[in-house]
Amino acid sequence: MNHSITIRFFAQLRELSGTEVLAYDVPADGVLISEVLSTLRSRPELWRVFDDVRLMMAVNHSMVREGHRVVPGDELALFPPVTGG
Repeated sequence: MNHSITIRFFAQLRELSGTEVLAYDVPADGVLISEVLSTLRSRPELWRVFDDVRLMMAVNHSMVREGHRVVPGDELALFPPVTGG
């Protein structure tokens, strides 16, 4: 059985990561987003994505914070804060 979430990068995060979509394995009972981000930050090819960047996050199209738990099948969207003007 597939125990993964889909991570989508938007805007400058997509450019910095060089990818739009990433599959990420999680335990069957899920994991906190903060743990996902910590693991992603440790990957050499992704450290620039998270270096000094504040993130906005959505799980299945609902805004969440790092303390939210993601479970297999969820979609985690990561994007920089939107500025208006």
